[in-house]
Amino acid sequence: MFDFVKRVDHTFAMRGRRFRIVIFLSLAFFALTSDHSRAAGGRTFRADEWVTECDSGPSSGAPGCSVTVPFWQTRGNPRGSFALVVMLQTGNIGIVGQPFPVRAVLRVDKNPPIECRQPRYCVFPSTQALTVLRQLKVGSLILIDVFTEKGTFNFSLTPKGYQAGMAQIRAWGYRTE
Repeated sequence: MFDFVKRVDHTFAMRGRRFRIVIFLSLAFFALTSDHSRAAGGRTFRADEWVTECDSGPSSGAPGCSVTVPFWQTRGNPRGSFALVVMLQTGNIGIVGQPFPVRAVLRVDKNPPIECRQPRYCVFPSTQALTVLRQLKVGSLILIDVFTEKGTFNFSLTPKGYQAGMAQIRAWGYRTE
């Protein structure tokens, strides 16, 4: 990751933006395993495997909230552990995990899939991510294919935990639209 920061070329501005997004998604992923957000006065809600976290209080504008679901494959080879991270303030959706994803495909129900192609941290294009956020509100099935250097992982999840998390965010008084 540090090599990524050291490279300076004509696309530095875009790479700098990607780096900030990656750091933000990584922090959200690691927040799943710590109680730091609760100690700082944040709010946490769990539904199924989904974890919803928000800053300490509702404010104007988009909420400082994230919704994350871990998913993994522990049987057979290869083995992998990943997380789908939704950052509500920016509308970004990403997939992080081990082994590092090099590409991922995300589909909600029978809607067209979206794809990201970034090494280590897969952040989906913003316009496509916003479309998926609308689909998650009413969807019933999420299909995720994660491609790594060690192999391909296929997952199916239910968005019910995401939907419950969004309802909890509104109940806390945050604006979600």
